[in-house]
Amino acid sequence: MIVAAPRSTARGPFVHRTTGRDGRAALLGTALGVAVLAQGAFYAGPFTVAAALVAAAGVLAVAHCARVPRPVSIAAACWAGFALWVLVRALLDGTVATAVPTIAVALLLAVALPVAAGLDAEGRGLLRTLAIALAVVVAASGWVGTVLHLSPLSMPSSGLWRAAATITYANAAGAALVTGLLLALVTVPTNCPLLRRGVVAALLLGLAVTMSRGAFLALVVGLAVLLATAAGRRSVRGLLPVLPAVALPCAALLPALPDGSAARPLLALAGLAAGAAVLLAAGRRRRAAVAAASSALLLGLADLVAGASNGAAPAVAVDTIAETRLTGASADRVDLVRETLTRFASAPWTGVGPGSLDLTYVDHTGRLVHAWFTHLEYLQLAAETGLVGLTLVLGGVGALVAGALATLTNRRLPLATRSGRRLPLATRSGRRLPLATRSGRRLPLRAAGGLAVLAAFGTQSALDFLWHVPALPLLVCLAVATLLPAPTRTDTLTTKEPTR
Repeated sequence: MIVAAPRSTARGPFVHRTTGRDGRAALLGTALGVAVLAQGAFYAGPFTVAAALVAAAGVLAVAHCARVPRPVSIAAACWAGFALWVLVRALLDGTVATAVPTIAVALLLAVALPVAAGLDAEGRGLLRTLAIALAVVVAASGWVGTVLHLSPLSMPSSGLWRAAATITYANAAGAALVTGLLLALVTVPTNCPLLRRGVVAALLLGLAVTMSRGAFLALVVGLAVLLATAAGRRSVRGLLPVLPAVALPCAALLPALPDGSAARPLLALAGLAAGAAVLLAAGRRRRAAVAAASSALLLGLADLVAGASNGAAPAVAVDTIAETRLTGASADRVDLVRETLTRFASAPWTGVGPGSLDLTYVDHTGRLVHAWFTHLEYLQLAAETGLVGLTLVLGGVGALVAGALATLTNRRLPLATRSGRRLPLATRSGRRLPLATRSGRRLPLRAAGGLAVLAAFGTQSALDFLWHVPALPLLVCLAVATLLPAPTRTDTLTTKEPTR
């Protein structure tokens, strides 16, 4: 009788360990931390540090022969091909210096994506935890900056103080928070409801303070994708108390939001305590909820006594939000798109050159405008690198989408059933070992989360300046890579047993 069984996991001279304990996850997490906390790695110094850390993780991955799912390999190959195309395009024009940032970001993603996808469950879990923790830091720093009017953590824009967080750009901070929020929905354990609600509430509050229209639309699209699956619908159960827990601190911020108003930290803290009381009450922590509610009341009274004359009326902030943030009109963006289309039409296949898009024009008000960024990333990429470059980038994204969809539609999950029932596997001695785990049941949820992250980021990329902030595509790539299923081992040992 012929029996096939997986190879032994015992270490030998030609057996490489592929767990995340070798430092790959820590290096990637540190690189992401540097990028997120240092203005999105937009400037050369922080980006160089993050890129060096990712390169070190890539060296470790090669040394450990880490296996990578096929969709991830295709995506990485597409982005490496894009970097090569940009280099060739720049050499032909003699503009290599202006193309270096584009090439560097493409190679960063082409390395980070397969390294993250090659991690084991422990390494992936560590990386997801770090990503969510960094998103919470972004939310907290943006809220603190808005409460205290600290620039650049928060900056006036459209007549309002808007959270820019450590990334120092409100729309980019919103994109990071949307990614972290979707990641938290599919990975934070459901058996810790208070922790789960707290993390989601913190990220949602930070997102609200950015007041980014593109980020809110991206969140709607991401949630729609997530809720389109049964696993995704289960992931949002029990989160209803989050809505009032976020609404209360948002309302407390209103008097201090208009540009020119005074900060109201006591009132903001009162709103935060009231929101915490709602979460604690929903978690049946009655004593803690009463204490938080009492603190909210005392802080509110203290603000009333100490700062009744400070700040604007809440109606002022509401009117400004309605006029500037609850509208889709943006004449400046329309001017940018029109001018970029003109540049794209001049060289549709090869583009005008990476980093060479110089937009100088007269806008709708008759002013002379000089800009470099379109705020519609697909169009700007096509204008700079042509349809060839755009096809390579979207080909990599399409490979990740296809990998997630394949996981959702494949009912034959490896080593486990949807119910988590163990599947036996014969060994040489005939003894049957229960090697299945419940991880198979989580695959559809995580695949849906990966699709949601891609859909949300793809939506906002059509509205805001995101791809030029390296921390954002790096965060998205690491999130998706750790949500897609890890490659299964196909190598086996074949032995003969006597027939009975």
